[in-house]
Amino acid sequence: MTRPHLSEIDSWASFETRILKVIVSALEILRNTKRGLTKENEDKLNYELYLCMLDAVRELGGEDSGIDSPPVYECINQPLEGEELLDVARKKRPDFQWGYIDHLEPNPRKSAKHYYIECKRLGTPIRSDWVFNQNYVLHGVLRFVKPECKYGRASSSGTMIGYIQSMEEEDILTEVNEEACNSDIPAIKLSPKGWKKKGVSRLEHKFSRPKVLPTHFTLRHFWLDLQ
Repeated sequence: MTRPHLSEIDSWASFETRILKVIVSALEILRNTKRGLTKENEDKLNYELYLCMLDAVRELGGEDSGIDSPPVYECINQPLEGEELLDVARKKRPDFQWGYIDHLEPNPRKSAKHYYIECKRLGTPIRSDWVFNQNYVLHGVLRFVKPECKYGRASSSGTMIGYIQSMEEEDILTEVNEEACNSDIPAIKLSPKGWKKKGVSRLEHKFSRPKVLPTHFTLRHFWLDLQ
């Protein structure tokens, strides 16, 4: 029996690559959607994004896309072997989880892998008690760090999606990074490809999260310009 070629191995990295293609494609579909898009309502945006993810998988080749499972929308964190049943993080609900079975994992009870995606609005706040750019970190990024949330646990990477409602992108990034600094999180860095007006901009940062494994984590950011 011949051994599989390295590129055929369904590793976390290859799974993430496929998921990121779907995310970008889905966001572009969402930007151009004609389904009465309401950009001021985060829940409706997420619902539409879910449908656009399904569209994107089909557009990227269906079975040939390498994705054979759907995203799970607003579901509690899936259990991990050895985790306390009453762990508070078990009841947290990330916006999306996208899973697959890693057949190369020696322990079958650890073979279920999940990619976490959290979404937040960005721009000028419309209420004094809910500041978008600040909450992108406090109620978004930090959920991948805090032990009471544990988003991306048992994973080396995850994604944040930002829905840009208003403001210049660079000003948003400045405010988001100010809050990241206040929370002892490294600054988010823009891709060398720069800002994509009326499109999807890519950003990224890496950080350590001592109370969530694996400790070293990469968080991708995709900001969709809805202005």
